[in-house]
Amino acid sequence: IFANLSYSSEDQVTVHFINRDGERLTTTAKEGDSLLEVVVNHNLAIDGFGACEGTLACSTCHLIFDKDTFQKLDAISDEELDMLDLAYGLTDT
Repeated sequence: IFANLSYSSEDQVTVHFINRDGERLTTTAKEGDSLLEVVVNHNLAIDGFGACEGTLACSTCHLIFDKDTFQKLDAISDEELDMLDLAYGLTDT
């Protein structure tokens, strides 16, 4: 899944998900929401996303960001890095 964020107001962002099939899903979210929360709360049809419900046990939520967005994110935790070792299709961003 590829995710791109753009700011639409002070505390809202527009989130674009592009799934494996190239389908673009767009929604809004509150700044600070996890992307898993965005997918679940907006009932987005992303196959397998969040299978472990955010417990960092399956890596199905791993996302690929454009470089500009990736550079704005907080540092990856050690727990996240460990889980990414199991992720399919891993990229630098």
